[in-house]
Amino acid sequence: MAGLQADDINDAFLQNLFTETIYMVEGETHEPAQPEEVPAPVASAEVAVAAPEKPAPVKNLITDHKPVSTPVIPHLPVPTAPAKYKIAGTNDKGIAILVTVPDAEFEKLPQLEFLQKILYAIGLKPTDVAYVNNVSGAIARFEDLQQELQLSYIISFASRLETALPHDKFTLYHPVMVGEIPVVFSQALAKLENDVEQKKLLWNALRQVFL
Repeated sequence: MAGLQADDINDAFLQNLFTETIYMVEGETHEPAQPEEVPAPVASAEVAVAAPEKPAPVKNLITDHKPVSTPVIPHLPVPTAPAKYKIAGTNDKGIAILVTVPDAEFEKLPQLEFLQKILYAIGLKPTDVAYVNNVSGAIARFEDLQQELQLSYIISFASRLETALPHDKFTLYHPVMVGEIPVVFSQALAKLENDVEQKKLLWNALRQVFL
């Protein structure tokens, strides 16, 4: 049996599939359907990126304003610490007469006759000494007195004294050396004036230092 050509197979196959008469229209061809072409995606138009807006210039608060006058700041006095000591006298020989008394009593001290007699007894004049009143009432410090005035001797009438320097115990009518400075302690002048025994004790102590 002669081999069938492709056209014969197609005709025989069609005759068996369709009983009706099939007419072939000239010019028509039967080609396998081509897959529908999907149009290529159109590239989206580039989105124009807006350039960032230039920020408004920052105002220079230092120079971009009308000059104004500098405010006047009132001058307030700086508070000072109250003085610890009130000092009178010329102190020609660096001798401190230390007391703790009211201001009115201190003002009369350079003219106090009883004190002048004590000074004359040991060869001193009123101009040789400094009258020092411990107005704070606290214990006087030796180092503070050294800063306040020239100091060679201290005679203390009922006014306590302290120091960081080594020294013997401070007692009445017993001269004590603080560094190179002799210190003599006595009762208050008001008590001493009418007490003969206290006067004798003071005299003995002063003689050890000045005579």
